[in-house]
Amino acid sequence: MRLSSVHWRAIAVVLGIGILGGLLLIPVNTYAATVARGIPLLYAPVVGAWLLPVLTSMLTVRRPGAGLAAALVAGLVNVPTTSYGIRALVTMAMVGVFLELAIAITLYRRWDRWIFAVAIVVACVLYGIVTWRSLDVGSLGLPSQLAFFGLLVVSGLGALVLAAVAARVLAQTPIVSGRSASRPGEPLVTDGGWRYDGKSATKPETTP
Repeated sequence: MRLSSVHWRAIAVVLGIGILGGLLLIPVNTYAATVARGIPLLYAPVVGAWLLPVLTSMLTVRRPGAGLAAALVAGLVNVPTTSYGIRALVTMAMVGVFLELAIAITLYRRWDRWIFAVAIVVACVLYGIVTWRSLDVGSLGLPSQLAFFGLLVVSGLGALVLAAVAARVLAQTPIVSGRSASRPGEPLVTDGGWRYDGKSATKPETTP
């Protein structure tokens, strides 16, 4: 099957976001493995960085698999460049799958910010529970434990805000908008978003 120029542009955008996101995560992973290691209240504020490339890709491209693909690319960038190795790829894959599922349950018809926000809150709480022992959160007092979960959620929602801003900026670029000096083109995303019909991304039907 021959891919259209829109599909190739979507792939290029996802790859670009994944690579840039991966480069951003190199210092974040280094920080998490050194300075913040074993200190939950220093670790929690940067958790949103792992969500950022996934959210940016999904909000910019709005196609099935965009978040997971960006997550895998970002993870691959960090495999040889950080001490986490293959764990960096596994972590990003899990982030990508979880956020994809949040939109997949709507059959990719809804891309509302509140859906992402709910998914992020759930993901951050689950992450806090999973890392409770490894980060030794139980050794903290109750106020610090609550602060830990609060910082996780704030960091995740902060990533959503940054991703929304980034997606809005990217929407003005020629590769996403389809506009160029020579001729107009088809945008990757319309104001109404996209739905997936099994073959291509199309605008959702609207009712008067």
